[in-house]
Amino acid sequence: MKKRNKKTFKIRWNAIFILIFLLMIAFKSYDLQKINKELEAQKKEYSKQIEMAKEEQESLLEEKEYSQSKEYIEKVAREKLGLIKEDEIIFMEKN
Repeated sequence: MKKRNKKTFKIRWNAIFILIFLLMIAFKSYDLQKINKELEAQKKEYSKQIEMAKEEQESLLEEKEYSQSKEYIEKVAREKLGLIKEDEIIFMEKN
């Protein structure tokens, strides 16, 4: 009878340890899923930021290209320096 009680006692403890182990795995799995969702959200945010940075870079490259064009140089010369072409006639307002 004592051998039977010892076996049942061992079986119960083994079952308890296995149950605790499975619960630990379940909780850790839940934590990992939660962390994974947070990381996915961060990944989406970083992807958006990268896309915005690429668009800004493209815009700046276009602006740089335009600033090196003859049209831009002429525009700046007219607006800021007041230069005119040789065959142009200037009309001034009388104040």
